Amino acid sequence: MKTHRLWIKISSNWRVLLIILVPAIMLYAFVIMLSPSSLIVNNGKADLSGIDFSRDKLVSLNGQWEFYWNKLLMPEDFHSGQRLHMDSFMKVPGVWSDQAGSHYTRQGFATYKLTLYYPSILKDPALRIQNVANAYKLFINGQLTAEVGSALDNKARFKNEDKIIIIDLPKDTNKIDLVFQVGNLNCATGGLRVAPVFGSRQALEQQRIIMIILQMLFIGGVLIFGIYYLFLFLLQTKNKTALIFAVFCFITAIRSLVWGETPLTILFPNASLDLRMYINYLTGYNYVAVVILFVYSLFPLEFNKKIMGVILFPSLIFDALILINSPEIMTFYTNYLYVLLLLQMIYIMCVLMKAVLRKRDNAVFLFMAICVLIWAMNEDIINFVKIGNNNLTYMFLFGNLAVILAMSYVQARQQAMNHKKLILYNEKLLEADKLKDKIMATEMSFLQAQIKPHFLYNALSAIANVCEKNGKQAGKLIIDLAIYLRGSLEFNNLDKMVTVEKELEFVDTYFHIEQARFGQKIQLKKEIEIPLDVQIPVLILQPLVENAVRHGISKKPDGGTVTVRMLQKDEKICIEIEDDGVGISDEKLATLLNESGQDNSVGLLNIHNRLLKLYGRGLEISSEAGHTCVKLLIPEAAL
Repeated sequence: MKTHRLWIKISSNWRVLLIILVPAIMLYAFVIMLSPSSLIVNNGKADLSGIDFSRDKLVSLNGQWEFYWNKLLMPEDFHSGQRLHMDSFMKVPGVWSDQAGSHYTRQGFATYKLTLYYPSILKDPALRIQNVANAYKLFINGQLTAEVGSALDNKARFKNEDKIIIIDLPKDTNKIDLVFQVGNLNCATGGLRVAPVFGSRQALEQQRIIMIILQMLFIGGVLIFGIYYLFLFLLQTKNKTALIFAVFCFITAIRSLVWGETPLTILFPNASLDLRMYINYLTGYNYVAVVILFVYSLFPLEFNKKIMGVILFPSLIFDALILINSPEIMTFYTNYLYVLLLLQMIYIMCVLMKAVLRKRDNAVFLFMAICVLIWAMNEDIINFVKIGNNNLTYMFLFGNLAVILAMSYVQARQQAMNHKKLILYNEKLLEADKLKDKIMATEMSFLQAQIKPHFLYNALSAIANVCEKNGKQAGKLIIDLAIYLRGSLEFNNLDKMVTVEKELEFVDTYFHIEQARFGQKIQLKKEIEIPLDVQIPVLILQPLVENAVRHGISKKPDGGTVTVRMLQKDEKICIEIEDDGVGISDEKLATLLNESGQDNSVGLLNIHNRLLKLYGRGLEISSEAGHTCVKLLIPEAAL
């Protein structure tokens, strides 16, 4: 007992330690991300001449670029001899409105300048440029090299665009001047949001191809997960967890199309920037909300529905704003979105901590996965708003991969547990079915035991009478009685099958004994038109023949005939037991196959129930004065 209590205490302490340790590691990771990285560009110059690029090394040109606010300077302006007033050195990557102590407005235009030194022996120097907010022209050594968007200083004609391009740089030189004219006249932020990357063109293209392949594989894998769990929900409509997880997978896959290498522009080259922005905002506003719904489907008792409603309702407001505003206007709501996401993240972490402390199934595993996802999302937010200097866009994909695998594991484990429960349930049903068979067999034996004393007394009396007249015949009757009793006592398996020939022999044995009592006033007639080796349920015929003798022909003064008829009819074996006895009244016939009709029809209801169980169809009884027929049909396919 003491050991058990100690183990519970250790287990509880371990959960508390996990709840404290994981967020602490996340916080440490955030601090590392926020810490300043080494600056390649200092005071508008970057000297890469001492770097070995032979091993496919790539360098992000982050640091302090020359910055000229509200001026679209041409390369020749820097060589005109006229002294230019530089506003400041601007941090790249970053947006100019976030510059510490800056007076720069969100919208406007500016010129960035960088003097770059690199080894002249580099065979294919190149520059990768992406995510310049929101239109630009690039001049290299005085030549216009790239233009994305247009009308940088005219709001009426301004057009923004976002492309990933790789530009060849001059060879056989060790110095170039980069002049960026950047304009932002319709969105909330402007500037070089991602630092240009320098290196060998081959290395840059190789890196992009690898990242595109990895990103497409990720999207394809997530879509497969989503389709699988959508089908699972369609087959199990009560499994809301599967539906929410499918929606989460689809949102992740769609959002991944406009991140990183933007595979959407590869699959659909004509996809507009507005479409990509709509996808970005729609998936971003609902992403964490779907995660909350998923966790709620697993741990509903840990949630306060009022708090959850307050946390989720703003996501609906943001969705409505998207429908009535242009994507450019939505950029001004981005900071509010980040506040909402932060609150939702804090709430989901608190819920999962509560689930861990309460020792809910899969809570620890899901808690760690959600922590990874939240860490990746926060890094992505930090990277987007350019608080730090890291360019780790793909962490968003890695975080998603971790949480999707975790969610899939949770779902798979639940399915496995449900499958085990189903197997156990089926085993219990089989045991119950076997128990039912045993009970029915016991009931049948009990009912047979009720009639045997009466039949046995009459049979022995008849044999005694025959003994006085014909000892040889009496010996045959004793053998028949022994065969009859053995057959009756061997009836211990309701599903046992015997041949028609065997059943008819048992009927003959019974009839020989009865004729010893009633003489030739009772007769047995057989019309068999099916093979004698056909298998039928055991002890079906004899009880029906016995019923016809006892309640039909034996009650007529002059006796009668029992006819056993077997024939093939419409792919079924038709068996009829007819007698020309006294018949059955309509009142009694109506209740003959009910419990109330068992007083004078021992065995009929049991045979009826056995046939229902085996073939889904029981006895059919018809009767009128002087004639009774009991009919049963056995499907040929069941033989």
